[in-house]
Amino acid sequence: MERKGIFYLSGQAIMGAAAVLIGVFLLLDNFDVLDARLYLRFWPLVLVAFGGARILYSSHRGGRFVGMVIALVGAVLLIRELGVTSIGLHELWPLVLVLLGVSMLLGGTARGRILGDDGATPDSHSIVNAFAVLGGVQQSNNSQDFRGGESSAIMGGCEIDLRQASIQGADAVISTFAMWGGIKIKVPRTWNVIVQGVPFLGGFDDKSVKPADPAAKCLIVKGTAIMGGVEVTN
Repeated sequence: MERKGIFYLSGQAIMGAAAVLIGVFLLLDNFDVLDARLYLRFWPLVLVAFGGARILYSSHRGGRFVGMVIALVGAVLLIRELGVTSIGLHELWPLVLVLLGVSMLLGGTARGRILGDDGATPDSHSIVNAFAVLGGVQQSNNSQDFRGGESSAIMGGCEIDLRQASIQGADAVISTFAMWGGIKIKVPRTWNVIVQGVPFLGGFDDKSVKPADPAAKCLIVKGTAIMGGVEVTN
């Protein structure tokens, strides 16, 4: 029996289709076939489609929340372009703060997962806590019962070396926050890495080698990157 593929509408496909349509409208406008302005005023539909794709295909709550915000901004701008309201971007900029706050709250829940099944507070050596502002921080951890921790970089950089550490439980969770800065996490090749970060004009990059062992210990990297980046490597 032939297997049907699953249709996936990626952000790249949406942006590519938007670029093609805009180019076609501008080309036809140059040849006086139509007035491109009558059609290009619907450009916020690109944001609505991009946000909708993030909501449908994101694998974690943070990504779906970002999709909701993008779709909402697109809907408001579309209404403004159609002359229904005069709301503009200068009224909507507080949504950035809302996104930032909610993302940090969602990422902060990772602290609860650092506790063991018995609810006992872990030893200080089994967690990392790196914070850099206008500077750089380097930390290494070789705990054989690594639980996770937090790392924040604001106009600075954090480098965390976990290559000598080991995870005893099912997984460990690191909550990250990078704003105009960068965070680099080095992990053992025997660890599996799952990135659940929310990029906002920034990025999360997993360059680690995926282990062949299906039962490999797992490091979950959560958080937010605003005009900054989080990188995981070996």
